[in-house]
Amino acid sequence: MKKKLIPILLLPSLAWGAQESEISGPETLLEEVVVSGYRLSSPLETDTSITVLDAEAIERSSIQHFEELIPLVPNMNGSGEASRMRYLQLRGLGEREQYEGAPNPSVGFIIDDIDLSGVGTVGGLFDIGQVEVLRGPQSARYGSSALAGVVYMRSTRPSATPTLAAELNGGGDGMFSAGIAAGGALADGLNARIAVQHFEQDGFRDNAWLDRDDTNGRDELTARAKFDWAISDDWSALLTLMYLDFDNGYDAFTVRNDDLMHSDKPGEDRQETRAASLRLEGPLSGAVDFVSITSFADSDIRYGFDGDWGNDDFWGSYGNYIYDYSYVNPRQRDSLAQEFRLQSSSAGRLFGGTTDWVIGLHADRLEEDNAISSTGVYDDSGAENYCAPCLTDRQIQSRYQADTLALFGSLDARLAPAWTLSAGLRYERWKADYQDQWSDINYPGVPPEGNSCTQFDCRPDENLWGGHLALSYDLRDDLRAYARVARGFKSGGFNPSLAALQGVALLGPEFIPYEPEYLWNYELGLKGLFLGGRLAADFAVFTMDRRDAQLSQSSQQVAFDPNSFVFVTYNGDARVNGLETSLSWSLTDAWTLHGSLGLLDSEIRESEKTAAVSPNAIDRDLAHAPSWNLNLGASWTTDGGWFGRLDFNASDAFYFDISHNQKSSSYQVVNLRVGKAWGRWSVAAWGRNIFDENYATRGFYFGNEPPLFENTLYTRFGDPANYGVTVRYQF
Repeated sequence: MKKKLIPILLLPSLAWGAQESEISGPETLLEEVVVSGYRLSSPLETDTSITVLDAEAIERSSIQHFEELIPLVPNMNGSGEASRMRYLQLRGLGEREQYEGAPNPSVGFIIDDIDLSGVGTVGGLFDIGQVEVLRGPQSARYGSSALAGVVYMRSTRPSATPTLAAELNGGGDGMFSAGIAAGGALADGLNARIAVQHFEQDGFRDNAWLDRDDTNGRDELTARAKFDWAISDDWSALLTLMYLDFDNGYDAFTVRNDDLMHSDKPGEDRQETRAASLRLEGPLSGAVDFVSITSFADSDIRYGFDGDWGNDDFWGSYGNYIYDYSYVNPRQRDSLAQEFRLQSSSAGRLFGGTTDWVIGLHADRLEEDNAISSTGVYDDSGAENYCAPCLTDRQIQSRYQADTLALFGSLDARLAPAWTLSAGLRYERWKADYQDQWSDINYPGVPPEGNSCTQFDCRPDENLWGGHLALSYDLRDDLRAYARVARGFKSGGFNPSLAALQGVALLGPEFIPYEPEYLWNYELGLKGLFLGGRLAADFAVFTMDRRDAQLSQSSQQVAFDPNSFVFVTYNGDARVNGLETSLSWSLTDAWTLHGSLGLLDSEIRESEKTAAVSPNAIDRDLAHAPSWNLNLGASWTTDGGWFGRLDFNASDAFYFDISHNQKSSSYQVVNLRVGKAWGRWSVAAWGRNIFDENYATRGFYFGNEPPLFENTLYTRFGDPANYGVTVRYQF
């Protein structure tokens, strides 16, 4: 690593060679169960860099949504592009936005076997039993959407024991949430659990023009039902039903880079999702088990914003100008997936009972329809007399369909008592069909000014493959080292706005399509228990070679139109090196220290297309890829029921985009929770960002202020200090 290794000194020594004490402690790495793989396993047995957070860790952290969990994960970041961090980055890879109707995520986001990649706004954590974040390519298991890694969230599984959990949260900024989860046996062999939560908050912004404090607010409903049916002694079915209704505002940017908004048409970030999954499993014979996973999701999304972030009076103070733009994108997204697996039982292992195997078939279809409207006017006839007026009335109707058919398999062989070899391979056939229609809202069918065509039609298809090979060595029963090589892949695509604007764009037609990306990941890791089980730690170093790296940027085409951006993804060359480590150290029965650290050294290398599109980005870091992020904390519990947790989260600065060299600032955020539990009740007081640190989650660099429209950095900030109380009842 060539940058900023100092933060690693803040971590306590991991004491890899320390003598073991005789004091017993929580054996976290052995007790947790990883559910995102083909088979259930412990984190110790997982030969990849992984963070696993169970329901207790989530509750102790007083977090409501997945975006608040991001600082606890090494080398993870998010983009504050909407009301929630819908777009995620792992190890410097991942989308920062989506303004065109051809989704192509790099980080998988899955809830209860339902793929919601790219629409992670709905990542509420109430009644979530476990969150797993697998870093590095997971394409052998999850295909094209897992180039950078996967987030897998599993809600609490039903049991026959009657359970009830109720939770109330109240805090500053009008925060209030109420949730209830109940479950038990409906009949012999049939267990159920239902969870419902409503969350609301004003959004930490005041709109001076509208005299409102909720234009950036959150209004979120999560409802989930699970049914676990033991069909027979050997066969089982798990059905999950979800309804998610997030009716959020989006009013987060201002030209003054503060929290006082001036928009007259505040935006929205709504998502209504209806989804379900069905997992059926059981033996076909004494040697072969069968697994079927069916899932679908139907999402209605509406995303929009005030393009100029102002109002007539606000811009009137700049001079005699009329400057008024807005953007809205209703989106309909439907997905359907089916996976069949055959896998060995203990009696079906190969090569003398040493090798487990899996073969499978996966098929899915993703459909997305967009109806983008971009309208506005700029009139300086009373001052500069350049536009008198200049009107923008664009409408883009697009339809996208992608079909995937994949064959996959894996082998896990015990070569010797201490040696294990794991191999996985996936072949994927991907076909897409995209059509769009650009028009002027006032004159349908007529190309907007500057457009060379009204219609774009593209039908790419590709054959993709990826896999992994990992060798593990058990130094002890509770200590494992591994070496892993993985090849991830991501399908290619196309640039619709560049195709439509060929008449004025600076890039030629050869930049309209882009090729698949392949990523080679080389990783060494060590994970295990130390000090008699009181210290659980893991450590991984890696290097990633991105071949035909899909690099994305945007550029403003018309100075006085804040919505006139062309979005271009092209194939370049990049590499990433890094380190990830985490630990949990039970000092005493009352005190536990925890921490994690991610180090990242990324570089966009020189290539012909990068020199043509993003010359300023050559030899610098990837966007949204801080060179380090850190979490340090302590938890405290007593026999009398008192408990507490302190978290110190910090991150280095990062580039906001590759189209410019503007950066965020490094920051530190402290969270605190203290409370008491007695019987079935608990009460906790909490504070998030208790020192009110100002930190950026997204930044844009463009012209949005008349009359010169000079490029300026505009930033969106994370949530300021907030305090509240949580009351919980459970039996």
